[in-house]
Amino acid sequence: MIKQRYLLLLFVMILSTLCFFYFSTNSVKTKISKIEQYDEAIKEDQEKLNSAKVLNDQLQGVSKVIKKSMTNETEFAINEVNTFVQKLAALTDKYKISIDSVYPKVVASDKSYLVEQEYTLSVACTFVQMGQFLSELESFDHIIKINTLDVRPMKEDKNSSFEEIIETRYKVTFELSVFMIIKEA
Repeated sequence: MIKQRYLLLLFVMILSTLCFFYFSTNSVKTKISKIEQYDEAIKEDQEKLNSAKVLNDQLQGVSKVIKKSMTNETEFAINEVNTFVQKLAALTDKYKISIDSVYPKVVASDKSYLVEQEYTLSVACTFVQMGQFLSELESFDHIIKINTLDVRPMKEDKNSSFEEIIETRYKVTFELSVFMIIKEA
């Protein structure tokens, strides 16, 4: 009789242990599932936040360019033209590009809300130098439009060294416009 009670007690203990582990395992699995759902939602929200930060940075850059491009004048001031020409010269010096000519042209704009200043820049450079120049020109704090880009191979000099022949140089002529937005009164 006592043996049967011990066996019954042992059976109840084993059954209760199995039930405990079964229910605790199910409880842990559901909690892990919820944690994974929360984790996924956090990841999606973090990606949205990162995208919003990148977009905000880009919009701040655009806002900076627009604010810097606002004017009350109907034409570019001489010092603004000279400053931009100096920036172009500094950029060509940075990439060891030789300038053949650079000159500004006043352009009469038919749009009453824009002031346009055109520049013609003629240089001698390689394709790599031209790419670097254009890439950095794009980051200027001005509204710039490249109207034409004329690339022609330069005639080879018979007295040039072998290293100079390896990097083919081109005569590149840029016609670009810089715009200012006239503030409304």
